[in-house]
Amino acid sequence: MSDTELPFFEIEALNSLLEQEFDFLKAQDFESFEKLQSRKQELLNFLVDEIPGASDQRLEASESVIAENEDISKKLAECQSLQHRNELLINQKLTSIQEVLSTLGYQNMMSSKDTYEHLNKRKRAKDSS
Repeated sequence: MSDTELPFFEIEALNSLLEQEFDFLKAQDFESFEKLQSRKQELLNFLVDEIPGASDQRLEASESVIAENEDISKKLAECQSLQHRNELLINQKLTSIQEVLSTLGYQNMMSSKDTYEHLNKRKRAKDSS
């Protein structure tokens, strides 16, 4: 594999992983979703390490290198979009869960209030007998 093929292979793997992640989120298979996270982190770490720093040698700007980098950039932009989509889905699910918990908490509070009122009425009835 050439130097540009290796990151592109990893970017393709990340793209595929993000698609799987979305499928698991839609199916609410959080166990499988969680299992993907370590592989996702490995891929991201690899890609970060592959980004040339200021001290690295510059590649010659040939048409083929520019075209390969454009392909990589497009694929990375697609991965970023997929990650954003997954993040939105997670946030929607969290908001729904918070709303349900809030509703249940309010209902529990109301039922507790009714219970205490009911107990108080029973106590007063016994006291007056």
